[in-house]
Amino acid sequence: MKSVYKLAVLLLFSSILLTAFAEENHSIGINKDIEGIIKRGELRVAITAVDQPPFYFVDKTGKLTGYDIDLASKMANELGVKLVVTRDAPAFNDLVTLVANGKADLAVSKLSRTLTRSKTVKFSTPYMTFKQGLLFNRLVLAKVSGEGEVNRYIRNYTGTIGVIANSSYANYAKTNFPAAKIQEYKTWDEAVQALTDGKVLSVYRDELEIKRVLSSIPQSSLTLKPVYFTDLTDPIAIAVKNENSQLLYWVNIFLENQTKMTADEILATYSNQ
Repeated sequence: MKSVYKLAVLLLFSSILLTAFAEENHSIGINKDIEGIIKRGELRVAITAVDQPPFYFVDKTGKLTGYDIDLASKMANELGVKLVVTRDAPAFNDLVTLVANGKADLAVSKLSRTLTRSKTVKFSTPYMTFKQGLLFNRLVLAKVSGEGEVNRYIRNYTGTIGVIANSSYANYAKTNFPAAKIQEYKTWDEAVQALTDGKVLSVYRDELEIKRVLSSIPQSSLTLKPVYFTDLTDPIAIAVKNENSQLLYWVNIFLENQTKMTADEILATYSNQ
């Protein structure tokens, strides 16, 4: 009986050791996300195939530049590795898929942090937060609402809103303006063109993009009317694969040490490149 008892104790002790060993290896495996990047010698960052100036765009010399590119470059330098940018994502939602599948370490691509996307990936703390806004065709707006009635008209908005397909604003529009007709376009430029042509009454995006449109169109104050919302914001963050908790922790600390820039400051810094 003593032999049986000793054997049982030995088996129990071995089981405890094996469990502890497995948990330790699991913990080490989770924390190897940064180690894997360093061993590979590359930080793989995903951005969309379509330029999103001033965050990322090909400048006059053919170089990929912009705020997000500078941010990603700084992260790669801190890790001591080469930055590799992938542009395999046709739309913003596709960035989430790339990161979730491990085809990119990070998505640094003016990516809005939303509840839907957070089901698939983890997000850093926002490195920028914009006010949301509608940009109206002033001439078309005048036909449906008087100047003094615009705010009341917007609260019960039933007009047509142009948005980028498969973007956060396509979802924001459905949530914030349920009675409106949503028209999706492949790119922001196509949506803006539809606005100027009078095909849609408004386009919906963040304050920076609206300000960029206003600055690019001569005498825009005569044809376009911006409306910004103080209670609707767009947090911009970096997407990380769910399992890469150590990388997410590192990214958050990195972002804490970066100088915050406003929409106007970003436009001023990158508009002439």
